Amino acid sequence: MTTTTNSAAGNSGLARAVPRLSVLATILESARQTLVMLRYRRILWVAPIGLLLLFALAFVLAGTARSRSDGAHLYSVFAWWGLATVVMPWATLFLGVQAVHGELEDRTSQYLFLRPVHRVPLFLGKWLAIAAVSSALACCSAAALYVAVASREDLWPDGREPWLLVSFCIVLGLGATAYSAVAVFLAATFRRPLAWAAFFVVGLQMLAANLPVSAGLRQLTITDPLRRMTLDLIEPSRRLARALWPAERNEALSIENGTGAFLLEFGSPLCSLLILVVVCLTLGCWQYARTEYESRNRD
Repeated sequence: MTTTTNSAAGNSGLARAVPRLSVLATILESARQTLVMLRYRRILWVAPIGLLLLFALAFVLAGTARSRSDGAHLYSVFAWWGLATVVMPWATLFLGVQAVHGELEDRTSQYLFLRPVHRVPLFLGKWLAIAAVSSALACCSAAALYVAVASREDLWPDGREPWLLVSFCIVLGLGATAYSAVAVFLAATFRRPLAWAAFFVVGLQMLAANLPVSAGLRQLTITDPLRRMTLDLIEPSRRLARALWPAERNEALSIENGTGAFLLEFGSPLCSLLILVVVCLTLGCWQYARTEYESRNRD
């Protein structure tokens, strides 16, 4: 009996001796471990191969469109419809789901939950890591696409326009940050997060953002704020604007003095994205902190 008491006292003293990380330190450590796990799972190994394939495909397609489009038009269409609406959302959602749901399905998260740290900083650290990785991959994809189109000199009669690359890197980076918040929220909430991610991207994003619905409903998506931000940054011509936003009514858009500057009558796209990120992270933190997870089926 005495031995048990002394042992318990020793264990409690040892627990008190273990230093607890601060919230910021826990977030950074969680982000670091998430990056390590992504490398360990070999998820990012396909990224260089994907970039090479993207470059090759864009280079070939740019060679077949010399008589129909200039380089700026072609790059903008490729970057928006290829990267911003397909590659970046799906890659970000997949990485985010794997970072959170992968630990829940193989029960390695139980080890983390037993440590003397709160779950909320762990969750935020995972989101931070996925947002950083996805933004970096999106910018690398935009750069590979730009190099491929810029290699066709005859498409740029007035010279290349590197500011297009900068503009799309900004848009894709913000989009990856928003999609990563959605991904970790879905992974912490549902047993089939990839199925819900497909519903979110295809069922909600594409329909609400590309159909002639109300501006208030489009603001609830990620695609619509990103497109409005893109139009504001690149100042497209009327032809390019219609290519990027074919479903929008002409009276809702205004072109000034032939420069292609859009006058948008509804709120800030950056504010819309910020609200969505805060809501997803708040709900995700609440769900991740209160749920007693069991082993999940592999998604």
